[in-house]
Amino acid sequence: MKTTTFQSFAAELEDAAQACLRTLRGGLRTFSALPWPARLLAAVLVACAITVIPLALMLFATFLAIKYAVLAINKDKTTPLGD
Repeated sequence: MKTTTFQSFAAELEDAAQACLRTLRGGLRTFSALPWPARLLAAVLVACAITVIPLALMLFATFLAIKYAVLAINKDKTTPLGD
């Protein structure tokens, strides 16, 4: 197994950052070449994604926490068998 040094770790982080910046610059170049109606639609779609995705994740986490809380409270109780 190869030992990792801080210099190699920093080089990997720098390569990843450069790749992200290259991708971002390419996307911005494509976005700036769009006509204004398409740019407006793209901006609205990005705004919806930015608001809906975190909301969905937060609701999922909230309901999951509620489910586990209810299960923890009802853990000791036994369900009576129907007669």
